[in-house]
Amino acid sequence: MDVIETVRRARAERMNSPLENREVRLRGRVRRAGILLVVLAAIVTASASAAAQVSPAQAQETADEAIGRLRSPFCPGLMLEVCPTTTAEALRDSVRGMAAQGQGVKQIVEGVLARHGEEWRAVPKRSGAGLLAWLVLPFVLLGGSVVVWTRVRAMRGQGQVYAVGGAGVTDEERARLDAALREFDRVEDEA
Repeated sequence: MDVIETVRRARAERMNSPLENREVRLRGRVRRAGILLVVLAAIVTASASAAAQVSPAQAQETADEAIGRLRSPFCPGLMLEVCPTTTAEALRDSVRGMAAQGQGVKQIVEGVLARHGEEWRAVPKRSGAGLLAWLVLPFVLLGGSVVVWTRVRAMRGQGQVYAVGGAGVTDEERARLDAALREFDRVEDEA
C-alpha cells in the first residue's frame, strides 16, 4: 500500500503543477481539434456525394457537351459524336458514366485526353499553343481583307472608260454587228 499511496501523491503533485495543467489543456485542445477535423471531413464527404448526384438530364447535357469537344480516336477526321465504331460508342458510354458521377465537362475532356492524347481535342485550349490557333484565324482574315480592299481600290483607279451608246461605234463596226446578228438569228431559226 505504500507504493500505491506514493503513486497517488505523485499524481496529485503533478496535477497541481503549472506544467501538468498546460499539458492537460493542450491535450484537450488537440482532442477538440481532432474531433473538429473529423466532423469537417464528414461534412465535405457528404457535400461531395451530394454534388455527385446529378439529375439524368443534367448528366446527359454535360456528357453531350464533353463529347462535342472531342474528336474520335477511332475514326480519323470525325468527331466522337458521329463516329460509328463500337469502340467510339464505348467511349461515349464511359463519358456519360463520368457525367452521371458528377464530373464536369472540363474534367471529362481532360480525362479522355489524358488516356488517348492531346491530338483528339476538337477545340484548342485558350492558353499556350492553343491560344495561337485562336489568334491566327482573325489576323489572317483581317490581313486578307486589307489586301483585297487595297487591290480593289487600285483596280478602280486603273479602269478604262468605255463609251455607252452609239457615239463610239463607227459605221463599218455597225454594219459588221448587224451582219453578225442576222447570221445569229438565221442559225437560231434553222435549229
